Amino acid sequence: MEQRRLLAALCAAVPTLRERAEAGMWTDLLDDLLDELAAGRPVEEVCRQLGWTVGPEPETERGIGSGPLLPDYAGGARLEGLAPVVLNGDYRCPHHRCARRAHRDDRGRVPHCALAGTPMTYRTEP
Repeated sequence: MEQRRLLAALCAAVPTLRERAEAGMWTDLLDDLLDELAAGRPVEEVCRQLGWTVGPEPETERGIGSGPLLPDYAGGARLEGLAPVVLNGDYRCPHHRCARRAHRDDRGRVPHCALAGTPMTYRTEP
Protein backbone atom coordinates (compact mmCIF):
# COMPACT_ATOMS: atom_id res chain seq x y z
CA MET A 1 0.00 0.00 0.00
CA GLU A 2 1.46 3.36 -0.92
CA GLN A 3 2.38 5.72 1.91
CA ARG A 4 -0.36 8.29 1.27
CA ARG A 5 -3.10 5.64 1.35
CA LEU A 6 -1.62 4.01 4.44
CA LEU A 7 -1.42 7.39 6.16
CA ALA A 8 -5.06 8.04 5.18
CA ALA A 9 -6.14 4.71 6.65
CA LEU A 10 -4.25 5.44 9.87
CA CYS A 11 -5.73 8.94 10.12
CA ALA A 12 -9.25 7.55 9.69
CA ALA A 13 -8.57 4.89 12.34
CA VAL A 14 -7.16 7.23 15.03
CA PRO A 15 -10.51 7.83 16.80
CA THR A 16 -11.06 4.06 17.13
CA LEU A 17 -7.43 3.55 18.14
CA ARG A 18 -7.83 6.22 20.83
CA GLU A 19 -10.89 4.41 22.25
CA ARG A 20 -9.00 1.11 22.30
CA ALA A 21 -5.92 2.75 23.79
CA GLU A 22 -7.95 4.31 26.59
CA ALA A 23 -9.66 0.98 27.32
CA GLY A 24 -6.34 -0.89 27.21
CA MET A 25 -4.35 1.81 29.02
CA TRP A 26 -1.82 2.41 26.21
CA THR A 27 -2.69 6.00 25.29
CA ASP A 28 0.90 7.09 26.05
CA LEU A 29 2.22 4.64 23.46
CA LEU A 30 -0.32 5.81 20.87
CA ASP A 31 0.49 9.48 21.54
CA ASP A 32 4.22 8.75 21.28
CA LEU A 33 3.75 6.92 17.96
CA LEU A 34 1.65 9.75 16.51
CA ASP A 35 4.23 12.31 17.68
CA GLU A 36 6.99 10.26 16.03
CA LEU A 37 4.93 10.08 12.84
CA ALA A 38 4.53 13.87 12.86
CA ALA A 39 8.29 14.18 13.38
CA GLY A 40 9.01 12.13 10.27
CA ARG A 41 8.97 8.47 11.30
CA PRO A 42 7.77 6.35 8.34
CA VAL A 43 4.08 5.48 8.51
CA GLU A 44 4.86 1.82 7.77
CA GLU A 45 6.91 1.57 10.98
CA VAL A 46 4.18 3.19 13.06
CA CYS A 47 1.56 0.85 11.60
CA ARG A 48 3.71 -2.21 12.25
CA GLN A 49 4.23 -1.12 15.85
CA LEU A 50 0.44 -0.83 16.18
CA GLY A 51 0.16 -4.40 14.94
CA TRP A 52 -1.15 -3.61 11.46
CA THR A 53 -0.06 -5.80 8.58
CA VAL A 54 1.51 -3.63 5.90
CA GLY A 55 1.70 -5.06 2.42
CA PRO A 56 0.39 -4.69 -1.11
CA GLU A 57 -3.11 -3.28 -1.37
CA PRO A 58 -5.72 -5.96 -2.08
CA GLU A 59 -8.27 -5.22 -4.79
CA THR A 60 -11.07 -5.12 -2.21
CA GLU A 61 -9.47 -2.32 -0.18
CA ARG A 62 -9.47 0.39 -2.81
CA GLY A 63 -12.08 2.36 -0.83
CA ILE A 64 -9.87 2.93 2.24
CA GLY A 65 -10.09 6.52 3.35
CA SER A 66 -13.22 7.40 1.42
CA GLY A 67 -15.97 8.99 3.45
CA PRO A 68 -19.61 8.00 3.76
CA LEU A 69 -22.18 9.12 1.23
CA LEU A 70 -23.59 12.54 1.92
CA PRO A 71 -27.04 12.68 3.53
CA ASP A 72 -29.71 14.23 1.29
CA TYR A 73 -29.58 17.61 3.03
CA ALA A 74 -25.79 17.88 3.03
CA GLY A 75 -25.50 18.14 -0.74
CA GLY A 76 -26.58 21.77 -0.59
CA ALA A 77 -28.93 24.24 1.07
CA ARG A 78 -32.47 24.63 -0.18
CA LEU A 79 -34.10 28.00 0.34
CA GLU A 80 -37.49 28.95 -1.08
CA GLY A 81 -37.12 31.07 -4.19
CA LEU A 82 -33.44 30.22 -4.69
CA ALA A 83 -31.90 27.53 -6.79
CA PRO A 84 -30.43 24.67 -4.76
CA VAL A 85 -26.75 24.92 -3.90
CA VAL A 86 -24.86 21.84 -5.02
CA LEU A 87 -21.38 21.15 -3.75
CA ASN A 88 -19.25 18.83 -5.85
CA GLY A 89 -16.20 17.86 -3.88
CA ASP A 90 -15.02 16.45 -0.61
CA TYR A 91 -12.73 17.13 2.32
CA ARG A 92 -9.10 16.15 2.06
CA CYS A 93 -5.93 16.10 4.14
CA PRO A 94 -5.19 19.68 5.23
CA HIS A 95 -1.45 19.12 4.85
CA HIS A 96 -1.57 17.18 1.55
CA ARG A 97 0.19 14.25 3.26
CA CYS A 98 -2.31 11.48 2.64
CA ALA A 99 -5.05 10.42 0.27
CA ARG A 100 -7.90 10.38 2.81
CA ARG A 101 -11.19 11.87 1.64
CA ALA A 102 -14.21 12.48 3.82
CA HIS A 103 -17.56 14.25 3.95
CA ARG A 104 -19.43 16.09 6.68
CA ASP A 105 -20.98 13.77 9.25
CA ASP A 106 -24.73 13.26 9.67
CA ARG A 107 -24.84 16.37 11.90
CA GLY A 108 -23.10 18.53 9.29
CA ARG A 109 -19.76 18.76 11.10
CA VAL A 110 -16.55 19.16 9.10
CA PRO A 111 -14.24 16.11 9.33
CA HIS A 112 -10.92 16.52 11.12
CA CYS A 113 -7.47 15.17 10.40
CA ALA A 114 -6.95 12.88 13.36
CA LEU A 115 -3.18 13.05 12.98
CA ALA A 116 -2.85 16.84 12.86
CA GLY A 117 -5.95 17.66 14.93
CA THR A 118 -7.11 20.25 12.39
CA PRO A 119 -10.18 20.44 10.12
CA MET A 120 -9.81 18.83 6.73
CA THR A 121 -9.81 21.13 3.68
CA TYR A 122 -12.76 21.20 1.28
CA ARG A 123 -11.83 20.90 -2.38
CA THR A 124 -14.20 21.03 -5.29
CA GLU A 125 -14.12 18.50 -8.09
CA PRO A 126 -13.21 19.94 -11.49
